[in-house]
Formats: sequence, structure tokens, C-alpha cells
Amino acid sequence: MPAPTTLTDTDIRVRTATPEDGDTLVDLISLVDLQLRADEVPGALAPMRHALTHSDDGPLSHRRNHFLIAENSEGVPVGAITCGFAKWMSDPNRSPKILRRRIVERISTVHGLAVVPAYRNRGIARTLLQHAEETFRDAGYTVLTLRHDRSLTKFYGRLGYISHNRLSLKLPTGELLSIADRGWKHAFKVLSPTASITTVQGMPTITGALSD
Repeated sequence: MPAPTTLTDTDIRVRTATPEDGDTLVDLISLVDLQLRADEVPGALAPMRHALTHSDDGPLSHRRNHFLIAENSEGVPVGAITCGFAKWMSDPNRSPKILRRRIVERISTVHGLAVVPAYRNRGIARTLLQHAEETFRDAGYTVLTLRHDRSLTKFYGRLGYISHNRLSLKLPTGELLSIADRGWKHAFKVLSPTASITTVQGMPTITGALSD
């Protein structure tokens, strides 16, 4: 699905990534501290490269994934965002089988948001994130989540994300799904009026995200 190009006030164009952008995306997302050894990074990013080959006419750029690249006025890639479903969504120990399809259709995750050092502090990361949020909102998603280093809590807070040590989601059954990943903080933002953030067991909790 070709995405409309946009020029922001920083003269940055945001476009959908293509299968030919595999190396570019890997190079950009590798700028993010993934808390992996250097030799583990290529393998960790291999699913992203593979997902680039899958495209359709749906609202997202690559089926259940969405990949965007920011370019400067000369067409040089200076930032990227990669989004898609998270591993926990298909984990039988975390996600109830009966709800997995609904979870994947309502909730997505930012896997990587990166800007090359020379172009940071110009609002490019914010622009990429806002483009992604708008697309997911239009596609009927209710929540966008991400994991981040603790040092980025204020940054994401300014963009409307609530950070906590756990990702807490109230299921339609009334059960509470709670996920923690050592070394990371989870952040989430509501995209739909059907969902909200409430306090459950002392934690900010996503509520109503999976309601019919």
C-alpha cells in the first residue's frame, strides 16, 4: 500500500518503507539500544526484514506491520519507525487463545524508533510516531504500546504515553494480563475513545481496548 508523502516543518519527508529498504531499516533500527550483543542484533531484526516482503491493500504498510522512513530534503534516510504485533500476543502463557486475534487487531507495538544522531532534537521521532498513531487509529486499533529504556520516560510522557514497569491489560473476561520485561519500561497510549487507562491493583491498566 503506497503511503502519502508528507513534508513537515523540518523539511522531512515521511514515507512507507519498501522491500528494497531492508538494509536501511536494519541500519537505522540498530541505532536503538536493543539490549543485545552486537552479534545478536542481525538475528533479532531478521523478522522485520522478512516482513518487508509482505504487503497488501490494507491500512497498514505490511499486513499487521507498519514501517515508515523519514528522509531529509536530499532523500537521505535519517529516521525510521517499525511497528507490529508483539511476541506476547501469541504466547500461550500470556495471551488467551480465544482472544489472540482480537488482541492483534486492536493493539500494536512500536518495535523501534530511531533517528540518526545528527538529526536528533528536531522533532523527527515525534513526527514518525504521530504518523504511525494516525494510521493505527484509522485502522481501528485502540492502543499503541512500546518498550523503552528508563531514561526515555519523560520523552514518551511528553508524547502522551504512560510508562510503567509492567504492561497491564484488562481482558473482557475480567482477568488482568500483566507483562514485565527485565531492563525495560512499558509505555502505552490510547488511540480510541472505547479504551481508557484506569488504576487496577496499583498499576495503570489498559481497559476497554478489546471491547466489542
